[in-house]
This record gives sequence, C-alpha cells and structure tokens, in this order.
Amino acid sequence: MSKLNLPLFGQPSPDDLSEVHLVGRYALGATWADHHGSMYPFDQLRRACPCGGCVALQALSVEMTWPREITRLAGGLRMVWSDGHESLYPYRDLRGLCRCAECTGGH
Repeated sequence: MSKLNLPLFGQPSPDDLSEVHLVGRYALGATWADHHGSMYPFDQLRRACPCGGCVALQALSVEMTWPREITRLAGGLRMVWSDGHESLYPYRDLRGLCRCAECTGGH
C-alpha cells in the first residue's frame, strides 16, 4: 500500500520540490517542500524512467547512468543522460520513488 501524501491546510504540498543537488558521483539528492530529504542513485533513476523501456535494460553502461543535464520544470524533473536518452519524472512520481525508511515503513 502506498503512502498518501496530502497537504495540510496552509502547508506546502509534499510533492513540491525545493532543492536538487548531486550526492557524490552516484546519486541525486532532493529536498521537498515539507523538508523531507530523498536520495536517488542514478542507476535506479534510469531504471525508473517513465518511458517504460529503461526498466527492461539488462545492463546499464556508465553513459546510461550519468546525467548530462538536469532541469527543473513546472511539472517535473527532466534528465538528459550521457547516452542522449531523456527522462521526465513528474514530481509526485519522483517523490514516490523515495526508498528511505520513513517512506517505505522502515523496510
């Protein structure tokens, strides 16, 4: 069962992204409007690409898991990977990809 994120009256939506930053050379960090912090390893982000084809890739090369460009758009985070593939992660979906203990119920 997925966690339901509902904004409280007068509070920011938990799906609003406040900040994006690199975490070392392997992951993207995100801070959400409700101050929750998420970390997304690049290989997991590529496999979670909404295009549907990336999930079936047998092996990922370095070019497939290193972003060439990261852009915050009104509706989501756009990533262009070094192999030229583009991914657009709607903010709600990106928040849903968080695998921290709080979001996964401690698992």
